[in-house]
Amino acid sequence: MSWAHYLLQVNIYLVIFYCFYKLLLDKETYFVLNRIYLIASGVLSLAIPFLRFEWFNKQKVTQHIYTSVDQLNSLVNKATIVEDAKEEFNWGNLIVLIYLLGILFCLARFIFQLVAVRRLLKTIGNGMAFSFLNKKVISNNVPEAATVNLHEDIHVKQLHTLDVLFFEFLGIITWFNPIIYAYKNTIKNIHEYLADEAAAKFQGDKEEYAMLLLSQAFGVRPNSLTNGFFTKSLIKKRIFMLHKQRSKKTAILKYGLFVPLFALTLVLSSATIRKNDQILGVVDKLSSITAKSFVKDVLATPLNVVQLISPPPPRIEQAPQAQTVIYDVVAEPTESNNEVDPNAFEPFYKHVFNAIIYPVAAANNKIQGNTIVNFTVKNGKITDAVVQTELGHGLDQEVLKPILNYTDYIKRDGNYSLKATFKLDGADTPLQNENATTADGYTPLAITITGMAPKEEAVEKPAPSFVAVSAPPVFPGGIQKLNSYLDKKIKYPIAALDNDVQGTVMVNFIVEKDGSLSNLKTDRKLGFGLDEEAIRVLKMSKWLPAIQDGKTVRVNYSIPIKFTLDQDKGENKANVIASIRLKNFPEGPNKEPLFIVDGEVKETVNVLKDLDAKKIDAIDVLKGPSAIALYGKRGENGAVIITSKNPEKARVSATLFK
Repeated sequence: MSWAHYLLQVNIYLVIFYCFYKLLLDKETYFVLNRIYLIASGVLSLAIPFLRFEWFNKQKVTQHIYTSVDQLNSLVNKATIVEDAKEEFNWGNLIVLIYLLGILFCLARFIFQLVAVRRLLKTIGNGMAFSFLNKKVISNNVPEAATVNLHEDIHVKQLHTLDVLFFEFLGIITWFNPIIYAYKNTIKNIHEYLADEAAAKFQGDKEEYAMLLLSQAFGVRPNSLTNGFFTKSLIKKRIFMLHKQRSKKTAILKYGLFVPLFALTLVLSSATIRKNDQILGVVDKLSSITAKSFVKDVLATPLNVVQLISPPPPRIEQAPQAQTVIYDVVAEPTESNNEVDPNAFEPFYKHVFNAIIYPVAAANNKIQGNTIVNFTVKNGKITDAVVQTELGHGLDQEVLKPILNYTDYIKRDGNYSLKATFKLDGADTPLQNENATTADGYTPLAITITGMAPKEEAVEKPAPSFVAVSAPPVFPGGIQKLNSYLDKKIKYPIAALDNDVQGTVMVNFIVEKDGSLSNLKTDRKLGFGLDEEAIRVLKMSKWLPAIQDGKTVRVNYSIPIKFTLDQDKGENKANVIASIRLKNFPEGPNKEPLFIVDGEVKETVNVLKDLDAKKIDAIDVLKGPSAIALYGKRGENGAVIITSKNPEKARVSATLFK
């Protein structure tokens, strides 16, 4: 929940509670109950947005949404030209700026008032009578000093100043809401009614006490934060309340109506405001008002290996053919008691079916069946996506990847299970995992992908690198300089170090015309601060931009970064390599693969004879287009990347695209 969304809810509840007070309770003389109600209204308005009750469920309902699209499979290039972003006026930023300026003004005014109160406590003027916290100020020339003293003593003993300070704080963050000023005035009136009631009893005569108030009608209240005896604007109301007939006991029943009102606001929060499309739309347009600053939470522990690994093998895609996607939302009770709103998931479904393509391997083998992916939505974002029921042949990954890459806000938190059914028209093979079911505690979702059974095997299409630009972007100085840069800048986060987290982070970004990097995002996430560290280091770097037709252009680029912990730390977990054997490589003259040892190219297999297997840290084997994409023609027979152990000094080895 964003700050803007929270603030909007707080102001809505403040209005609801005050309207209830004004309609039913304002004219009652139960001043203590009125005071409790107003304070509770402020506290609950701040708290209700955080309260979530999932038992407000509707009856079981099943709704289906069918969407059919003609989807042509196409190659995804590693780099494409990005159009220059158009600078547009952002109303959201303007609103946030005005809000922040209002907060600063109100905060400065509040501090000024506190300073003024401190001065008043030191210099007592003629005719003054007021209190602040546990201190009272009463001038010597005040008439009926004993009565006035008792009046101010009530303010002190009942802690009225705390009420004033609470609503002042609430008024700072909701300064734009007129209702908050009504709260401030009302709570101060109630304070005076309570003190007048006690003072009038002490005086023994209401008429005489009223005359005391009138005799000082032109007294000046020293400060809005204090509780003053002589307050010109309140005297008429105070005298009226002093003589008003006490409310009947049956009027207390009105306060009981607050309970259903509170329940109504909970329903409003859990079932309406939290998921209202118009409200969420307004909130999404506002920029975040939380100041974000980078906090260094990493040790100065160097990496043993931070390796830019080769790009994944080219994606095998089916020849262009019609593909129909049908998706269903099935809402039924589960252990989580969630009900699915189909509108909440429509953008999610569109994203998934636009990304899913029937893999060639599965189509050629006529693989049909169900795969189930479970995931959790927390604070509107997808986390913990995992394949529950595997189908294989690349089908599970086709479903998992778009789920992990979905970054838009989902209106309903909970546990969900997406069942993807892959079908081929014209195929006679059985449906695998036909009886696969959703795990307990997960709300079921469904999507169906229908392709055409191939008449003949589709041919794998190697994805060319940087087809859209004549010269791709590059780090200044190439691979060696990048190695040095990473070696100096990257630090292992404490959380990842403590939890022994290792793995690969895929970072996507745009290299701007001036060589700066923007829109940095991670596709493969490891968590524990590793994703943020990779983005932090890359964001500080400056690249040589891509060139197209002799001009610099903005280009999409991606780099996989591998994080590996110190071998000494995990030595008891590692398996020692006893020997090196290469399989499935072509034999014969001019067919040997390319060898890269610690970043140095070796073009002969004899290099293996000089290596001590126990000193090898990692071996990466590349074949076909992957090796060619990295090393050009020299990698046409494949490439073997060997990284040695070096416990004395942290290493950063990298391989850039060529």
